[in-house]
Amino acid sequence: MAFKQETIEDIVESEHLMILAAPRRYGAYYAVALDVSAFLSVAVKSLDREHEIFGRFLSQVKNHHLLAIFAIVRLHQTQAMMNLRQVLEAGACAAFAIANPHQDHFAKPAPGGTLDASQELTAKRYKWLDENFPKESSYIKATKEKINSSAAHANIVYTQKNFRVADNGSEFIVPFFDIEDGYFEQGELLMAAGIAISLIDLFYGVNNDINAIVWCDDFESRFRSLFERETALRLEMYSSDRFKEQQRKFGHLFSP
Repeated sequence: MAFKQETIEDIVESEHLMILAAPRRYGAYYAVALDVSAFLSVAVKSLDREHEIFGRFLSQVKNHHLLAIFAIVRLHQTQAMMNLRQVLEAGACAAFAIANPHQDHFAKPAPGGTLDASQELTAKRYKWLDENFPKESSYIKATKEKINSSAAHANIVYTQKNFRVADNGSEFIVPFFDIEDGYFEQGELLMAAGIAISLIDLFYGVNNDINAIVWCDDFESRFRSLFERETALRLEMYSSDRFKEQQRKFGHLFSP
């Protein structure tokens, strides 16, 4: 689809239309990503007051996850990946906060009545995840590294999203929106869904021995359904000729 972008008014209108048209443009890939994002908002039925910090970070997870989905369908890939990095970092903090709910684990008092969220405390959280949930910790680190090595910093590869030489060879085109390729947007939506599912599963695992979280009444059936839908789409993408060709050229960096 072509979206107007010559003026600010065009851009605002087009971004609105992009979200409304997303179900038609990306089908089941958009549906599962959006449904997983919605599940982040309802999965927790109640939470005891002592675990407020988990609730704070869960709020960051769900907000940035929805922002990532909107960025994907509005054709802003770099913005989407930056939001997903926030999802992963907030998710790691949220998981740690279930078992370690006190503020001292996240920030220390600093001069002037402020708080210092030091790198030392960040390292402590990731060390805890490594020791207690090594598989999930490895997934978070690997996914963050994939984002950090590609979209988190300016690089020439991503300039192809917003630059084309015109057919006459003497002019160039620099669109505001990424140049659309539904295959890649579907992969990004699948990546967003997979990240959220993995984090929900991690929260559930940490809470097993803590029982600080009361999950929604149909948690298990809804989670299972989302997991099965995401898995089916992942297998569909992995079996496509285009995915196999991309893997042959670029390897694991391409996997959604």
